[in-house]
Amino acid sequence: MRRKGHAGLQGNEQYEGFCVDMLRELADILRFSFRIKLVDDGLYGAPEPNGSWTGMVGELINRKADWRLPAHITSEREKVIDFSKPFMSLGISTPLQGAPGRPP
Repeated sequence: MRRKGHAGLQGNEQYEGFCVDMLRELADILRFSFRIKLVDDGLYGAPEPNGSWTGMVGELINRKADWRLPAHITSEREKVIDFSKPFMSLGISTPLQGAPGRPP
């Protein structure tokens, strides 16, 4: 989520929360950089009549994003993007979604 007073902040510093903390830890451990970006159309992702997708799912399919978190796993979305599956349940679930052919 966006921090209070985010207007005065730049880039990833605008965001906070469990998922952001987890992403920062993974980046430190695995030595990668990332940029948090809000989806252009503000939608999660639904199929359009012409076969394209809106929202975050569409950005993954069109390679505008490498992965996203979190979102609901649906059978329709599973047909077009790859999801990680929780292997242990501790009450918090954060599935990662990756672009087709890229591991989440």
